[in-house]
Amino acid sequence: MRVRATAPGKLVVLGEYAVLTGAPALVLAVDRRCRVELGPSEDEHCHLRTCAPEPEETSFGVGAPSGVALVDLVTGADAAGSPSAWRGSVDSSGFFDGRAKLGIGSSAAALTAWAAAWSVYTGNGHIARDVGGLETLIGLHRTLQGGSGSGLDVAASLFGGVLTYRLGSESGPRVGSVQLPNSVGFTTVFTGFPASTRDLVAAYSDWRTARPTEAAEQLRPLERIAEDGCAAVRENDADEFLTAVATYGRRLEALGECIGAEIVTREHREVAGHAKRSGVVYKVSGAGGGDLGIALSADPEALAVFKEAVRGKYRVVDFHVETAGLSVEEQAG
Repeated sequence: MRVRATAPGKLVVLGEYAVLTGAPALVLAVDRRCRVELGPSEDEHCHLRTCAPEPEETSFGVGAPSGVALVDLVTGADAAGSPSAWRGSVDSSGFFDGRAKLGIGSSAAALTAWAAAWSVYTGNGHIARDVGGLETLIGLHRTLQGGSGSGLDVAASLFGGVLTYRLGSESGPRVGSVQLPNSVGFTTVFTGFPASTRDLVAAYSDWRTARPTEAAEQLRPLERIAEDGCAAVRENDADEFLTAVATYGRRLEALGECIGAEIVTREHREVAGHAKRSGVVYKVSGAGGGDLGIALSADPEALAVFKEAVRGKYRVVDFHVETAGLSVEEQAG
């Protein structure tokens, strides 16, 4: 049997950082997919090919580690393991711009696709597209990330589409399927500088521990804005939604000053200036510190003007919402 699995990446629109303390988030699955293939080996060795973004190949014995952390995490979690040698590939090259990682959730998409393919290949069935399946994948991804992460990127990879996402205390994450207000379009800008989400989240966590009163004061407005923005999406209110996105972006810059980390970099501030002059809303997407920013508007012409203004210096990346989440196909032979 051969198994193919794919899973999309993500863009965060609202809820960065505050989602870790219970605020809602809005996340889009985007049309860049990690592609996994898994089947029997032609010899007694296992073979793994990765492309992230350059292709690399390795061979090893059955039950031995491959040296690729997410692959070994999944195969090691399965006590039974593969009954025989296998050949696999993990291609996440679409999550890069040249050699630079775009910051659209490559590790979550790769883990989701590989875990799903491995589960089917080893006879453990399909990972359910429900809260139980999501919690299983989030647990693996947090282990891969050193214990951190809200799981919203995993949710985008598993379910696809436009999602509201909120951590639950006992019932697990709460995920809702929504749509952007009908008139709102978006584009993204890559600053050219990949960010370390782990380092930024660590700085945020240290700040919350060291200054809990200040943290609570800073996070309350972020939670309220995220609540308002998610409500506007559910009500198809473009004006209120765009206002929430703009306000949240400004608050992220203030949050960075509090935690002593540059969430909104000089490059993002420059792009934001072009956005303001073009009449569109712009904010960092995700942890910030580089990576992507997202521009949104209900006016397609304004978005076109904005793209022309920044294209000479920065990389404009036009994603589309990917409605399909995790996909797994089985083939005989």
